[in-house]
Amino acid sequence: MELLRYQPENNIEIGAKVPDFILVDHENKTLRLRDLLGSPAVLYFYPKDGTSGCIQEACDFRDVYHDFLELDCPVYGISPDNEVSHQDMTDKHDLPFDLCVDPDLNTIKEYGVWGEYQLNDKEAEYAKGFGFDIDEGLRAWSVVRCTFLIDKDGILVHKWMNVNFRGHASSVRDQLHKSFKFDIAF
Repeated sequence: MELLRYQPENNIEIGAKVPDFILVDHENKTLRLRDLLGSPAVLYFYPKDGTSGCIQEACDFRDVYHDFLELDCPVYGISPDNEVSHQDMTDKHDLPFDLCVDPDLNTIKEYGVWGEYQLNDKEAEYAKGFGFDIDEGLRAWSVVRCTFLIDKDGILVHKWMNVNFRGHASSVRDQLHKSFKFDIAF
């Protein structure tokens, strides 16, 4: 699967305030940027509940979540899936953090993580099995796996774009530790 382009081509710069958002978690509670202010937070965007890569990424964040909590840094997974799908994934995999719904793709597009992919025949068949729309040229639109680490004021500290899910949660944790130590130094 090859990422062809981001749409829209938004690029939030390190040091900039991240866009505000309104999301709904798997318990139907509203989450806004202002709710996160006062502590750092991780926003990780992923394509689809129930797919092998998304399950692995969620479970990897689960497995190191205690490290995030030690630094008062909640983790939020964001996808276009609905609350029922998120609740199912949370229950099946014992996830200790919130999965949030972005059904209209507003936040996904504001953060610049919506992308067009070129698939091969095998990838297209797999994606169709999860409800992705594939055009005749074997192209599909989906969330690009990306993560944003924001500080207590809503400022972007670090971002990972188009990541491989393997080992990603540990990389985010390590960056959080570096960023936290940096903040302490001043």
